[in-house]
Amino acid sequence: MEKEIEERFLSVCRSKINQLELIFKGFRVVSENVIQEADQMREEVKRHSTELARFIISESTPTRKGRDWAKPYLSMVTSFERMGYNMDGMVDCLKAMLENHVLFSDHAVKEVNDIFQGAMDLLERLPELIQTGNKLLAQRIGEQVRSILKIANGYSEDHEERLIQGVCVPKSSPHYLGLLESLRGIIAHILEISGKVVLISNRS
Repeated sequence: MEKEIEERFLSVCRSKINQLELIFKGFRVVSENVIQEADQMREEVKRHSTELARFIISESTPTRKGRDWAKPYLSMVTSFERMGYNMDGMVDCLKAMLENHVLFSDHAVKEVNDIFQGAMDLLERLPELIQTGNKLLAQRIGEQVRSILKIANGYSEDHEERLIQGVCVPKSSPHYLGLLESLRGIIAHILEISGKVVLISNRS
């Protein structure tokens, strides 16, 4: 990956890492200030993605690098943007939990923490992959993604069973499932980005 565009993608990636870290903290400590800070980050993070997309489009003209060069990069930007929508949904969910005094059981908190941590670990691996294009690292990311998604799917199924049995509180259920669904989306987009990085690396 060319140096200038690599640096721009690293900037976007780091902004996503910072945003998810803040959301994770907001979930752990249930702090209105932290959740508001995560909410305020939205525009800054979106600005990074928008600027990157504009740069790629400006470089994709026939007199520059062309459309074929731009396609995988724009696909990566789209995955980062969709990841942002998932994070926005999580912020909205945390705000609703705070406003409506929704609490999770210790069991549910542990499960969401597990998937949060898995998503953080994967996201924090992306900068190295963007810099190196290492296929082995991409393979490991893929394996980790599949493992975490399997665990997350199992948690959702177990939760539904607990809900039927009356163990879980119906008021908390949409928030729990919403957070898991958003985290699954983030993890899936990380896998998409990983695949595009390898594709770009192969053509270099």
